[in-house]
Amino acid sequence: MNAEILTTMRESLFQCALTGSERIAEDPRFSRALAELGNHRGEAKVLEELARRGEQLLLPAEERGAQILDLLALLDAVLLTQSKAAGSGDEVPSEEAVQKEEIPELYYRQESYRSLESLRLALTESGKGRMEVLKAARESKRPYLEDLRLRPLFLRALGDRYAEFADEVETWIREERPQSMLSLLRHAFAPEQKERLQCRYFTLIDALSGGESESFYTDVIARSQGELKETAIAALGKHPEFYGTLLSLEKTEKNKAHVAVIAALAKYPEAEEVVRENFLKKPARYLDAIAHCPFPYAADLVAAEMEKMYPDAEKERENRTYLEKMKELWYAAIDMESPALLRQLTRTGAIVSHVRRIYLNSRLWKTPLSADFRAALHTLLPSLPPREQTKLDFLLALEEKTPAEVYEMFSGLFAERQGILGKVKTALGSQAENQERQDGIFEATESFCFRPAYGWEHMDPRWYPLLLQQKRYSEYEKGLRALYREDIPHAKELWSAWEYHNLHHRIAEAEDLQRLKDYGWTDFSEVFDGSIKIWRERTFYTYDLNELNQKLLLLNLSKEKRLALLERIYQGVSKRQKNYGDAVPKLYAEIQALKDGTDPEEL
Repeated sequence: MNAEILTTMRESLFQCALTGSERIAEDPRFSRALAELGNHRGEAKVLEELARRGEQLLLPAEERGAQILDLLALLDAVLLTQSKAAGSGDEVPSEEAVQKEEIPELYYRQESYRSLESLRLALTESGKGRMEVLKAARESKRPYLEDLRLRPLFLRALGDRYAEFADEVETWIREERPQSMLSLLRHAFAPEQKERLQCRYFTLIDALSGGESESFYTDVIARSQGELKETAIAALGKHPEFYGTLLSLEKTEKNKAHVAVIAALAKYPEAEEVVRENFLKKPARYLDAIAHCPFPYAADLVAAEMEKMYPDAEKERENRTYLEKMKELWYAAIDMESPALLRQLTRTGAIVSHVRRIYLNSRLWKTPLSADFRAALHTLLPSLPPREQTKLDFLLALEEKTPAEVYEMFSGLFAERQGILGKVKTALGSQAENQERQDGIFEATESFCFRPAYGWEHMDPRWYPLLLQQKRYSEYEKGLRALYREDIPHAKELWSAWEYHNLHHRIAEAEDLQRLKDYGWTDFSEVFDGSIKIWRERTFYTYDLNELNQKLLLLNLSKEKRLALLERIYQGVSKRQKNYGDAVPKLYAEIQALKDGTDPEEL
């Protein structure tokens, strides 16, 4: 039998499921496919069943929805397991041939209603545990978003009053991009309504379609209000071909909608005059609109506002109003750069130094650094505390000097002080400052977690043993971890010993243990010493014990080593400082059970 008959029947059923089950009796494609199927119903039991269910749909009935979904499910199973692409002309193979062909279960198994029950309840009901069910369903990689029985429920869940749950559903749809959801979203979308749900519908329609027409955006902008209108303006602004429409909206929109128009225009260099004119009229209103704008004129506008406020803010440094406004200006300046703005680093930047630090970090990672920025940093460095000064100086040196020169400049910070002179300097407090500067180096290396190639290029290889073999612990681990590379001499030995040392100071996570195993580390006797310190301070909870058992299974230790490790943990956590939420007796019972021969996997 030609598979095109079944494909035609399925397409007809699918459209009726979306537009209305009552239309199935009026669909000529379905009637024609059913008549052709009748000629083959005697060839196989499954074809007889398909024909019988199809004929039932043509009988008078109040509700055919469930019957349509059941028949669709059966058709999917037949098409995916016993046929090839529609129009190929291939015959449905015999049952014996199907049994011989090995098809992964994931591709053909039709989910039963019972198996969908937990996900259906999570999408429609309220209460605890729903997020875990949703995440588990997503991680299973099954095509739930393509299931006709669940699509309306996913749509409904976008309006869930638990915002984080609705966000998770929206992210799932956005990442998998099921085109079959588009028609449902467009049907449900009503721009006149003010609910947050309509904004979710709009963003998903825009994402799944890959960008709508100009008339779609302008229609939504005209019919909507509030957040949805602003979102639609921002979406329109992402399309350079609609720039002229943005300019027209600048003349007609008001209030927050007008701010959204200016924010969209600020992304285009040719809109400088319009953006500048509006900002100068009302800087406070349009500050967010030009925030993070990459063009120098925007940086100059922000710098001018800073300079305007500087005399009063300098006189009244404790005035909260000035501080908040200055913070807003520096947050807006992130990603901006101009000579005028860089001059503010030593002026208004000194008033809100913690925000200035965020601005500097955002610029330092965008290499190569401009000549103006490097000059501004050299001017700023003398006024900074030791730790921050060393961090910025180190990152600046990576740009301006060779790896060997950088190592010679800063490696001396980690040299041990010897003799009487060293002891005297330590007594005078210089050792504390030296540790601050060491922390500055470690903090600077943290940037390599996002750009390891930059670190490999600019870090002298001598840094690896010097930093990884430090006896003191630094919380800045991610950057050094990202620099691991097997072609570095003694890499596994260096990084495994460093990871093991770190676990003496913090909780050991499953990924830490897996890394140690990957490095070939075998001594796990003290791997939970850092965990013990924390458990002893805040107490040892039942979930700590449960997680501990999972981590021990990951290590795959012998019975003797597992017992020794558990007894070491017991000796540590039993000396607790707090008694509430205590799982120490359970840990003791577990140790006794292991001694009595209980399988570790049963714990």
